[in-house]
Amino acid sequence: MSSHVVVLTLAYAFVLFVLLLLLIRARLSLTLRLSVVLVASGFYVLHYFSLGELQGWPSDSALPEEFTLYAWRVQEPNPVEAQSGYVYLWVQTQDWDAPRAYTLPYISALHDRLETAEARRREGHLQEGRMDGSGTITFSDTSRRLPAKQVTPSVPKS
Repeated sequence: MSSHVVVLTLAYAFVLFVLLLLLIRARLSLTLRLSVVLVASGFYVLHYFSLGELQGWPSDSALPEEFTLYAWRVQEPNPVEAQSGYVYLWVQTQDWDAPRAYTLPYISALHDRLETAEARRREGHLQEGRMDGSGTITFSDTSRRLPAKQVTPSVPKS
């Protein structure tokens, strides 16, 4: 966890502490004071668990129905160490300004489809992903091709 996140968490905890001190001295009903403390504590817990996404960790929320696939990485399951596998995707929709990272549980069929999509991408075809109603992700070529890589000749240094 970076120092910025620790400072942000401590600042939020300090604000809750000051709120608690003010509520102890306030002439409000006990139920109202407890309600405010519980709601503020709930916001703190929500804040704490959302810090991962603020740091750029992959989201585990649902993928958009249509997206452009830019990159992926697979961590295969390791039964010896009891680790489940993951698929990390870097995708973008037409509505977004920048790509976003997602994490999905490892599925060998998805891994195979990603390998095929990567081979097509290396041939110059931008890959479009679609999520159907059953949760299956398929990839296809977009109508737009990637620009050809230009090779610049190396100039010997004098």
